[in-house]
Amino acid sequence: MYRTYVGSTIYHIYLAILHSIKDSGYSASNNDENILILVESTPMIEALIPNLKKRFFRAVYIISERKEHVSDLGKFNYSFRRKAKLPQYLEKKHPELLKEKRFIASSDIYLCDTDSSKSYFIYEFGKMGINMIEDGARTYRQRHSSFEQLIKTYITKTPIGGGFDKEIKTVFAQFPNRLPPVLQKKAKELNIKEETSKLDQRTKQDIFQIFISDDSFKIEGCNNALILTQPISEDKVVENEDVKIKIYRDLISKVPENMNIFLKTHPREITRYQDHFKNITILPALFPIEILGLKDGFYFNRGYTLFSTALSNLEIVKERFFLGKDYLDKFTVKATRDLIENMIIDQ
Repeated sequence: MYRTYVGSTIYHIYLAILHSIKDSGYSASNNDENILILVESTPMIEALIPNLKKRFFRAVYIISERKEHVSDLGKFNYSFRRKAKLPQYLEKKHPELLKEKRFIASSDIYLCDTDSSKSYFIYEFGKMGINMIEDGARTYRQRHSSFEQLIKTYITKTPIGGGFDKEIKTVFAQFPNRLPPVLQKKAKELNIKEETSKLDQRTKQDIFQIFISDDSFKIEGCNNALILTQPISEDKVVENEDVKIKIYRDLISKVPENMNIFLKTHPREITRYQDHFKNITILPALFPIEILGLKDGFYFNRGYTLFSTALSNLEIVKERFFLGKDYLDKFTVKATRDLIENMIIDQ
């Protein structure tokens, strides 16, 4: 079975690895059957490629993101002639797509979300039927109104996204019963906690070392608090960087003073938290926080975040605090406010 995974984040890479292991029947070696295509959006993500190719993927490629496509093709072509213009443009810009086209066409394709930067795969391979792997909290909400879906389907003829396109035959999600009703009909479970519990020690070690060398950092003791930050200024969810820092300064003030605070920067953030907070430990950005559960020695008494679903996946955190509702007045994006207000939290 050949597999093509297309993602854009560190979390997507982690889910792709877990799915490929599950799909191969927990085989000790299956990298010859998989390729990974990453849409360029996470700084320094290319540094992971050598380790990803050691076991889990035969090849890993990075292709450009949406804003570059819009700039090169023009807003009109991208909005109304994308199906005609984008495939040829991307295959010329990224010859690796043309090189791997036969493999992709003969493989099962898994898109980690189906945002517009992944339109190429829906246009070129959609008739075969494509799978989608969840993209965190936003997968669990209805993103577009019926009117917006009609416009995309019949006027602009662009993908709807979020798994709602007819080309998406299966949606892999941690909580299938929480998906919008339309998606529940084509949902299958991909449970992170269940899948990691089935991994042998060698596989856990291999996954861990993709992102972190064994001597990168240590977290000792139990009186620890973890803070998971999010790219709320980079994604224009708040007005600016200053607002973001004020939010996290207030959030940090809610952690008991006697605790050791560890702040995990989101991989897409450019904020230098060490310039603002001196008495906490800043963890590296370029790894999914879930992998700390693959090794012994990592434990947090408390975990804090605004609305990152990653916190729900962490069994190494005893008590979890989702504080996004405390700052709703700071979020400038209605979709984010709606997401936070309607989130189902697993404590």
